[in-house]
Amino acid sequence: MSPERLATYKSLVAFLGEVMGEQFEIVLHVIEEKNVWIETIVNGQLSGRTENSPLTKFALELIESKAYLEKDYVTSYKTVTNTGKILQGATFFIKTDNQLEGMVCINMDYSGQLELAESMIKMLHLPKKMIAKELLGHSTEKETDDFTEILSENVQDIIHEYIDPSLINDNVSLTQEARLEIIRTLERKGVFQLKGAVTQVAKILKVSEPTIYRYRKIIEHSDH
Repeated sequence: MSPERLATYKSLVAFLGEVMGEQFEIVLHVIEEKNVWIETIVNGQLSGRTENSPLTKFALELIESKAYLEKDYVTSYKTVTNTGKILQGATFFIKTDNQLEGMVCINMDYSGQLELAESMIKMLHLPKKMIAKELLGHSTEKETDDFTEILSENVQDIIHEYIDPSLINDNVSLTQEARLEIIRTLERKGVFQLKGAVTQVAKILKVSEPTIYRYRKIIEHSDH
């Protein structure tokens, strides 16, 4: 992304933060060939994230799946903070000639509206099931969300979403083949594009950082 275009989107994020208010978290992700990061974030207190936080697993999967080639944005998916608060998310893809350069993500905290709705239902003595079915147009039965994004504060949380916990137990000694398979999975999911990923993976697998780079080279050669 050119410096001029980056400056424009940073101003846009600041503008949206001012207009939409504190219940909206707005994030600008910048995407380069081998690096992805949060350039700026407004109202990060909603998720606890900062500019040093990594992309989420969901965002990485959007990039890897090349969803941006089929659509310009994704809306109305559920996001969950590390404290369990549920937000509603939307992502706009920044692209040039089908090349993804960044994403603007908006997460809305609608807990205040839900609390107000709950209070009104109690005040009017109306059954919740009737409100959901007749006024909101859907059942209160548990529904499966197409997308759920977990908003993580650090790279380690993202890595743990891809690695089977049983494999990194202190009582388990991994073979080189097992470590290579873990690295291959993380490589395929784009985790190593995240700042600090190599350091964290090395700690989790209890090897040195040069070993992680060596494993990545082995995988690169074996997959081509």
